[in-house]
Amino acid sequence: MHSTPHTDPAVDIVDLTVGYETDKPVLDGFSSSFGRGALTLVRGENGSGKSTLVELCSGYLKPWRGEVRVAGRAASSPAARRNRRVCRTDPALYPHMTVRDHLVFAARCAGIDAGPGLARAERYGLGPWMDDDAGALSTGNRRKVWLTMCTLGDFEVAVLDEPFNGLDADGRDLLCDEMRAWSADAAVVLVAHAPPAALTPDRVLDLDGPGASIAKGD
Repeated sequence: MHSTPHTDPAVDIVDLTVGYETDKPVLDGFSSSFGRGALTLVRGENGSGKSTLVELCSGYLKPWRGEVRVAGRAASSPAARRNRRVCRTDPALYPHMTVRDHLVFAARCAGIDAGPGLARAERYGLGPWMDDDAGALSTGNRRKVWLTMCTLGDFEVAVLDEPFNGLDADGRDLLCDEMRAWSADAAVVLVAHAPPAALTPDRVLDLDGPGASIAKGD
């Protein structure tokens, strides 16, 4: 599987083979890249490797063969973390921590001021729930907390796996606006079966079929 490489990619995947069971690769001989200043939509049927690609970019999953580099560094290296943000599908929140505490904790872990994250949470409509425990939140509000936590600060790469799940219309609109703003300078990689019609990607990576295909967005 190959797609057109970028000359200066924020994410570079070279001749990669990876899977979870011996002799059953999910991606085999896969090469691709994601450039700065672009939003790429990754799509494909279940089992095509979308979430596997997310975990490769996160550095959590290591390939059997080949390499993944983020901002010029091995994806699995600690140095890549400050340049990368990853938002997985399922929110992982502490049920007995408040919304505010989650955001402050995430900001401290990233070494940044919590103020901008708290302001974003307000824009997402979380103001009335800032001092509520995460375990008492609705599905949509849990998603908003998770999105905000996972995309704090400045970054060169953002990878989001089905981030629109459970969001209300206002939340979807705000996230679309944020992703457009991020993609002015960063590489934004979106995994989504059905992204909002208003969000037009710059490129589409289709993982279905015998070879991955990539094209400019409509």
